[in-house]
Amino acid sequence: MNYRKTLYNNLSLPAYWKACREAKTEMDISEERITYGDHRRQYGLVVSPPEEKVRPGHYAIYFHGGGWTFGKPETFVSATKPWVERGYRVIMPSYRRPPTVGLNGVVEDCRAAIRRFAPVEKIVDLQIGGISAGAHLASLMALDKDLWTTSGWPQAPSAVLACAGPLSFEDLRPQRLFLPRYQHLNPLAVLAKSTLEIPARWLLIHGSADATVSALHSHKFHEELKSKGLEAELLTVPNGTHLDSGRWMFGGVGEAEVGRFLDRNSK
Repeated sequence: MNYRKTLYNNLSLPAYWKACREAKTEMDISEERITYGDHRRQYGLVVSPPEEKVRPGHYAIYFHGGGWTFGKPETFVSATKPWVERGYRVIMPSYRRPPTVGLNGVVEDCRAAIRRFAPVEKIVDLQIGGISAGAHLASLMALDKDLWTTSGWPQAPSAVLACAGPLSFEDLRPQRLFLPRYQHLNPLAVLAKSTLEIPARWLLIHGSADATVSALHSHKFHEELKSKGLEAELLTVPNGTHLDSGRWMFGGVGEAEVGRFLDRNSK
């Protein structure tokens, strides 16, 4: 990430949070906070539609953005709208942050949350997604097939939605903060080396004017997915910024595309 450009982009944060709050007020949902560890940030927010609209066995996991250092599930609830409208329960993990832990600790918390929230009911469909740093985490979790089979989930996610994700650590700046130390957490490198069966369907969304995480990340990752023979779509939003990617989940040019993508697996 280019942090000077990030600061420039974030000058529009008040308008972004206002849009998130307004979208949330229109949602008919319930929220439950469940811990998976002793630290105050080790919890998950479970967002559910009204009981009569819940589709048993339909789950989504959504990771919030914030550069692995900021943000919390509660402020990203509006991003669950596409799943909630389709009867899915959505699990939104929180995690410890730097300087309490490094990126290894963040990822381990995400794995611990997945283990904690494995449901006892039969799974019909499981999807995963995230924005920005959350897209990085969602992609890593999706690529780790062994994680799901050893965590009580009967299957890995069937679909992955990654919005404006830092998926190629070679293209993050300053690169020395990420490589070579975190090469094992670099989604593009993990994907390139993977010989395991991984989710067959991916939707990557990125704004062409994203000055925080270049659209190059999604383009490179998309090319690698296609080279693996996977079904992958890349939606590049003309003049879209990094913050715009959050709004695409509940309005704007990407809303219809997201809905169409999710419906493909909404059994």
